[in-house]
Amino acid sequence: MIEIPESVETWEETEKTIGETLPVIYGADAATLGWIRQWNEVIEADCPLYYDEELAQRLGYKTIPAPAGMAMAVGTASWWEPGVEEGRVGPLCPLAMPMLVPTPRHSLGFATDTEVEFLRPLYPGDTLRQVGRLVSVTRKRLKVGDGAFFTVEIEFINQNDETVAIQRVTTWSGNPVEEGE
Repeated sequence: MIEIPESVETWEETEKTIGETLPVIYGADAATLGWIRQWNEVIEADCPLYYDEELAQRLGYKTIPAPAGMAMAVGTASWWEPGVEEGRVGPLCPLAMPMLVPTPRHSLGFATDTEVEFLRPLYPGDTLRQVGRLVSVTRKRLKVGDGAFFTVEIEFINQNDETVAIQRVTTWSGNPVEEGE
């Protein structure tokens, strides 16, 4: 189980962790043909690339690839494990990389931006782990509170140590302020 880090006292302390590797998150399961079928079934994506192996190979893939967006699902830690107190991994489900950034105690937070660059195909049998780093911290007082925006860069790396995708997530965390404060 991954432990969410202790909070720090100030955002300046958070800034000191820029560039450091955060705890690694391991995806719970390998990608499978069944997952690929179900993913496409839900959105009714009738793309032969995801079910016709001969076509996939003609297009240069080693076999049927997963839709690129599945990397985030395959790289997600389990939401529940037998024997874990309260039947979940960590206090929040699912565990997300921004939760692993040491920040001052706060009661508010929201994601503001995410972008993903897909670098190589994800195939059935591939497992992924997430390796993240804090890349920036910007202090900002908003109408909702006083806190900071911070950006985490996350590499989704397969079992062959190849980066499949890079995601950048920006979130804001802070505490409410009284009107006129």
